[in-house]
Amino acid sequence: MRILYCNKYNFPFSGTEVYLFELMDLMRSGGHEVALFSMSDPRGPSTAYDRHFVSHIDFKRPKWGLISNARLAAHAIYSREARRRLRGMIAEFRPDVAHVRNIYHHLSPSILWELKKHGVPVIYHLNDFKLLCPSYNMVAHGRACEKCSGAKFWHVAAEGCYAEGRRSALVLAAEAYVHKWFRTYERCVTRFLAPSQFVKQKLIANGWEAKKIDVLPHFQKLPENVSPPNTDAPILYFGRLSAEKGVADLVQAMQRAQHVSLVIAGDGPERPALQSLAQELKLTDVEFVGHQNG
Repeated sequence: MRILYCNKYNFPFSGTEVYLFELMDLMRSGGHEVALFSMSDPRGPSTAYDRHFVSHIDFKRPKWGLISNARLAAHAIYSREARRRLRGMIAEFRPDVAHVRNIYHHLSPSILWELKKHGVPVIYHLNDFKLLCPSYNMVAHGRACEKCSGAKFWHVAAEGCYAEGRRSALVLAAEAYVHKWFRTYERCVTRFLAPSQFVKQKLIANGWEAKKIDVLPHFQKLPENVSPPNTDAPILYFGRLSAEKGVADLVQAMQRAQHVSLVIAGDGPERPALQSLAQELKLTDVEFVGHQNG
């Protein structure tokens, strides 16, 4: 089988990509032919299909100027470039199925329409709550939030829960409304894969068809033999440093820990705040080692 994976990052930006690349390796080992459609980025390995990748875009550092920012917003909602480039890749790779992961903003949901146009079945592997919450995680100001349920996406701007500001939140709300009105996901996605029953039930509660949603828990490659830790081994956190991960609670808990240290591996928007918290609490046994590979 020829499987086309669609994901906006072509390098291990986060756990999403680590999982994706391990999944692609697993499919290769099973005799399947796989290819990635993504955004150009020098941090990713070169492939035979790089010429079809979408041009690099950095939404965190947009160009100054109303017109440039308006173009970025339009690209995030519906990218004609992504559709055009995917068209070329479909013609060359000829996929039997597409496995879609994290496509928002850089690729945009527009690519789902191109896949549908060419009759390519789409498996949409859910990585977050984006279909229900424009800011991805159903968290607002440190608390669980479901105000956007029932397609009330305007709350993402009204609540001020998106870290990049209200202007960006308006773009997220617009994206959500456009693809709800187009019925993009209902019309273009063949099957949804949820990572847990909880996610599946949240989708069903918000009107998504239960018969189109399957549950596939994430897997993790582990070594066959693991040596027991030394008595002085530290506690290790590894992952993205963002508010919903609860790393601040872990740092706070270190005030009560005795004769044990904490190593925090990873990066993300919360790293400066977490480092400041550790300094404020005068924790000398908490070490931040940044993003790690291997």
